[in-house]
Amino acid sequence: MTQSPAGGESAQQRRYRRARLLLALAFALLLAAGLANILVGLRAIESERMVAHTYEVREAARQVLSDVKDAETGERGYVLTGVATYLEPYDSALASWRPNYEALLARVSDNPPQHRRIEALLPILESRYAELKTAVELRRSGRPADAVHSIRTNRGKQLMDDIRDRVETFRQEELRLLGERQSEASAMRRWLFALFAVSFAAAVALALVLARAAQHYVAELRARSAELEAEARHRRDAEETLRQAHKMEAVGQLTGGIAHDFNNLLTVVLGNLDLMRRRLADQSAPLDRLPTDLGRRIDGAEQGAKSAAQLTHRLLAFSRRQALTPARVDLNRLISGMSDLLARTLSESIHVETVLAGGLWPTHADENQLENALLNLAINARDAMPEGGRLTVETGNILLDDAYAARFGDVAPGQYVLLSVSDTGCGIPPAALERVFEPFFTTKPAGEGSGLGLAMVHGFVKQSGGHVRLYSEVGVGTTVRIYLPRLSEAEQPASPPAARALAAPPERARPDETILLVEDNESVRAFTREALEELGYNVLEAADAASALALLNAAPRVDLLFTDVILPGGVDGRQLAERAVASRSGLPVLYTTGYTRNAIVHHGRLDANVQLLPKPYTRQNLAGKVRELIDGKR
Repeated sequence: MTQSPAGGESAQQRRYRRARLLLALAFALLLAAGLANILVGLRAIESERMVAHTYEVREAARQVLSDVKDAETGERGYVLTGVATYLEPYDSALASWRPNYEALLARVSDNPPQHRRIEALLPILESRYAELKTAVELRRSGRPADAVHSIRTNRGKQLMDDIRDRVETFRQEELRLLGERQSEASAMRRWLFALFAVSFAAAVALALVLARAAQHYVAELRARSAELEAEARHRRDAEETLRQAHKMEAVGQLTGGIAHDFNNLLTVVLGNLDLMRRRLADQSAPLDRLPTDLGRRIDGAEQGAKSAAQLTHRLLAFSRRQALTPARVDLNRLISGMSDLLARTLSESIHVETVLAGGLWPTHADENQLENALLNLAINARDAMPEGGRLTVETGNILLDDAYAARFGDVAPGQYVLLSVSDTGCGIPPAALERVFEPFFTTKPAGEGSGLGLAMVHGFVKQSGGHVRLYSEVGVGTTVRIYLPRLSEAEQPASPPAARALAAPPERARPDETILLVEDNESVRAFTREALEELGYNVLEAADAASALALLNAAPRVDLLFTDVILPGGVDGRQLAERAVASRSGLPVLYTTGYTRNAIVHHGRLDANVQLLPKPYTRQNLAGKVRELIDGKR
């Protein structure tokens, strides 16, 4: 061991001193991130509370208006008929309108402008109730003609119109506040995600410092890692419980915000793993066992990232945020084409029966998602029949009448195409029936189901304008009935152009081909640029629309615009593409996004003539799609 001069410091001492300094810095970073997590978490909770408060205020305003309408309805019925039973809604409204009004006034005490609007509503309400009471008293006193005359004056209508206008103005303001509060809640969630990433990075740095410091630090590192894992597990459990407590619509809003950032991260992870694999394969010098070991680890990392991407896709599916590409679908043909797949999915002890209706109407749906829905239902049926049984897939033409629509409330009356999947399995307990379509709810044992299968089916069907019902009896079986709207002859879309048959489409660039890449995420942009350059393309890159348009105007040649849909600076990818095509007619445009919003998707369906490469994507996906669009231009 090298001794230091008297009063000096040995190399080992210097290493330990540096290790202690790095350790202190790492702990300081963890502490700061933890405190920031707490503060932002409290802010996020308050934002979610304000969103719920806005819903309560809007409902209270609706109740005040409903009271007036009920009172008016009862008054008119009694005045015109003299039948006392008509006064039931009138008496009920008369007793409840002032408590309901005072409750609304109390709920907006924290909002002076809204509070003043509700205060100004009181004398108008009192005037209207006084008129209603006068008409009722005239009728009670045996003066029906005077009572009828009082309700035929224009005064009552003017008061009601004024009340409606004021309540509607109040509710519109609350709707605007709801949008602001939901945006703030979404921003808080993104901050939580970023701070959690900082905490994780600090933990990794801490692990490296501890590993280098000394052997005795290893045990301490393991203990700390176990603590961190337990904290993360507790946090995930708490977040899952919170998500399950919200309505599905609120969960869908949360999902869309997370999916965009998460898919960006997955694009970087998957893309760089792919680049790493090919770089290792290109190395000429032997690396003994290292490439094999790294290859196995890369495989594991890719599998994890792909599973995360699939989970994100499922979340978007049940929250009705996925981009559908609907087309004319013949359900009978689709089911017949899936017979082999269903046979491989189900065990030999399960007998499959198909009852396909003759003259089946066509429907308009995303065929891939419809196949996934049928496969999900078949897998659920298989798990419900471990000892074997019978699976029946049935189609039919169905008319849902007004009574049915009124009973369930989430479907319009009309003509529908039915897809029914029945099994003879164990059935679902009555207590669980009301929750079967909730995300992350499952009746299967722990570890055997994600709880997203039926939620995905429900989200897809509702996004397609359809309706789904589930019927089950313990010990008898379960039936899931999917109703998709009939596609009339007048509504049938034109057949898409046939794809060109290319045995081996080229993926590499031709000489001097140039791509304008627009992506605000620096890591995603770096991976995409590197992948395109490896394919032989010249790449012009920009982080926003303004920079992209400047590059486009200056470049002598651009063969393709590849842009993210969501960009900073107030100009999104769709607006950028419109300006670019106006500048260079015929320029092909390829969009990418981790979460499809209204820029290129409307009513859950991808706009016509829009080419989309969803995130996360790999070099192979990118190469094929870019080549397809550039060759299509020629």
